[in-house]
Amino acid sequence: MNKVAPSRFTGRIKVSIQNAVQQTLKALMVISLALMCVLVFANVVMRYGFNSNILITEEVARYLFVWLTFLGSITAFAKNRHVRVVFVLNRLPDPWRAIVLILSRFAMLMCCAMVLIGCWQLAGLNLQNRLPISGLPVAVLYAAGIPFAICVGVMLVVRIWRAIRQLPRGETL
Repeated sequence: MNKVAPSRFTGRIKVSIQNAVQQTLKALMVISLALMCVLVFANVVMRYGFNSNILITEEVARYLFVWLTFLGSITAFAKNRHVRVVFVLNRLPDPWRAIVLILSRFAMLMCCAMVLIGCWQLAGLNLQNRLPISGLPVAVLYAAGIPFAICVGVMLVVRIWRAIRQLPRGETL
């Protein structure tokens, strides 16, 4: 049976899309962190220098921090840098290790589904509620989990698919 070699062009598109997404996430995180620093610093200067403050700072900084955390979680998961406990996993034989890894990824996928459903419902319920000072919808806070759950869920599906394809060949994950 003749196998058709994958096109270099297809691989480049995949890599360029991944790089574009990662660069966009990094840019959003940098912007969020910079904006938080500027807001909090300006508020400190106003409070101690002029005995006044910027009221909107706390609300906006809190929202930016929540979004920064979820965006950072996406990038950490993409680079496989989340905390893992592999004490038991490393002591298992290869076939069992692969099965446990696949099952744990399925469990994480279910958690992503629960986060997606919960954040979607909370965002929907809080569309009309607004913060007292900035007037931002409270739904923006809960909506931060939606891109996280979708992105991590897609990455988990890809990792599960790859692991299942490697399982019959006896390759290590």
